[in-house]
Amino acid sequence: MTEQCSDCGAELIEGSKFCTACGKTVEQQPVTPVQPEPQQPVEKKQISAPPKTKKKPRKKLIMGLLAIVAAVVIILIIIVYLQGGTGSPGEADSRFVGEWEQNIIGSPRQWIFNSDSTLDINPSTDTLINGAWKVTDNQLCLYNNAVCYTSIFSYDGNVLTLNRIGQSESYPASINLTKKGLQGTSQTPDIECTADSATNRITIESIDANVKWSDIKITTSNNATWQVQDTNKNGLARIGTTATITLYITVGDSIILLDTTGEVTVTLKYAPTNEILGNWKVNV
Repeated sequence: MTEQCSDCGAELIEGSKFCTACGKTVEQQPVTPVQPEPQQPVEKKQISAPPKTKKKPRKKLIMGLLAIVAAVVIILIIIVYLQGGTGSPGEADSRFVGEWEQNIIGSPRQWIFNSDSTLDINPSTDTLINGAWKVTDNQLCLYNNAVCYTSIFSYDGNVLTLNRIGQSESYPASINLTKKGLQGTSQTPDIECTADSATNRITIESIDANVKWSDIKITTSNNATWQVQDTNKNGLARIGTTATITLYITVGDSIILLDTTGEVTVTLKYAPTNEILGNWKVNV
């Protein structure tokens, strides 16, 4: 709306401080500021976050890997055992490691299977010498596979019988080893023998376990000569001695009387207890 001068009534120019007609000062009317209309708050749409993808627990993955590793280890152990080894791959077979005595006619020969797969033999021969050993496919091989033997353990692992594989004139066909230092039973054993005058032999029919020939003292009437022989009638020691026999007494072993005539009484005594085991007579 156009304002007019309060004095002369002339129209006033908007914003002018004086009337252009009469020059009167125009009183300024207070201007009421126009209040802006309140704005309605804009509602923000809430955007829901996508559901988080659940991570698979790592524990199950770790347990699965451990199960696979355990299965592989078990398979390796079984393979090594079936091949005759009890240690880890590359380690010496613990069944052999230690000192053994080889029973021979003269005096026992010492075999020492070292854990580093070296072998010490004393006294050595032209072929049975110090060298290396290993177990492959349940076979004991010596000197970089120059000769191999099948191995049979008995008497709770204290006796080792080796049988040569293949033909060879250089190496013995059979070797008997006994763990060194074993004293056998400490109680007087029971023994049964038969006397055969036709063959001049006293033959073992039954004997308690773990009795060594080296613990048996043999005496005869009229000082007859004799020798202890195995089941194959091979001498186990020189004539008149058992002290160097490292083997256990086996059913079928025998005492043969040599260069003697007439009736001979054979007496066996068990040295650890000094007890008489029995007397047997042979009419040579």
